[in-house]
Amino acid sequence: MNCYFFGTFNPIHLGHIEIARQVKAQGFDKIIFVPSYIPPHKSTTETISFIDRYNMVKLAAGEENVSNIESKLKPPSYTYRTIQKLLETESGKINFIIGYDQFFQIENWREPQFLRENLNFIIIPRKFKNGQTVNERAFEYYKNKGYTFKILNINFLDISSDMIRKFIQNNENITGLVSKEVKEYIENNGLYRKLAQRKPIS
Repeated sequence: MNCYFFGTFNPIHLGHIEIARQVKAQGFDKIIFVPSYIPPHKSTTETISFIDRYNMVKLAAGEENVSNIESKLKPPSYTYRTIQKLLETESGKINFIIGYDQFFQIENWREPQFLRENLNFIIIPRKFKNGQTVNERAFEYYKNKGYTFKILNINFLDISSDMIRKFIQNNENITGLVSKEVKEYIENNGLYRKLAQRKPIS
């Protein structure tokens, strides 16, 4: 049984890998990363090319665990289009990893009824600084609307792609935030830097 992890992965970091590891431990055979080709709601000035993001995900997660399906579909990369394509080879509902904050916005996505009917949402709750997580009663609305979901109680690393991009722009050390292979790829390709700033990351 597969579970899909969609995202911009700009860049992929160890927080993403840890989420995938803990979700897989829930009984999934495989976590398949799906980098977005042209994200509909992301700034094009901060999002690097698909091929660079795709290559980094392969380095971090293993080529066998990554799909380039969105690069073969009509842009922008609306989730429902990708799910339609996946349903050609997957049977039943698609297991779909999503952050709790994104899940609360799901009815603002394109074709929410299609997503509700065809996705089994694996929700990653945010753990606040006081140790509390999102109250499950906040999800009652979606349960009553017919959404199928499971809220996981997992630990995850407090890392964001935005944080990493800012570290790189400031020439700060990103060791421990991304894998060694991803760090080397970023450095070798001068990613997330202006031309004048392209020098080795400390």
